[in-house]
Amino acid sequence: MAQIHEKLKMMREKAGLRQRQIAEYLEVTQTFISKVETGERNLTVDQLESIMNLYGYSLASFTDKEQDLHSIQFAFRVQDVSLDDLRIIAEIGRIAINSRFMAKTLEESNVG
Repeated sequence: MAQIHEKLKMMREKAGLRQRQIAEYLEVTQTFISKVETGERNLTVDQLESIMNLYGYSLASFTDKEQDLHSIQFAFRVQDVSLDDLRIIAEIGRIAINSRFMAKTLEESNVG
């Protein structure tokens, strides 16, 4: 379980986002996000799925130790990212995750 909390923090930092931004996106407090990252609290399945879409990782990132962890890379041209921006990034992330899954499935079906 500790690995999940550590990965969540690593993913947030790699995305260049602050706890406050994630809290606003998930409609929770910054304290809650801090406690999630230290293992004192847990996210719901819906919250975890939302945050994974935002970061551009599949849920398998937590269960498959061999999976290559590649997030969706995005660059910001402004100092602060709005809640609407985060929602759009999450939708793009969800599409990219699904696209990766479909490509992998097609590749495996062509090999077999």
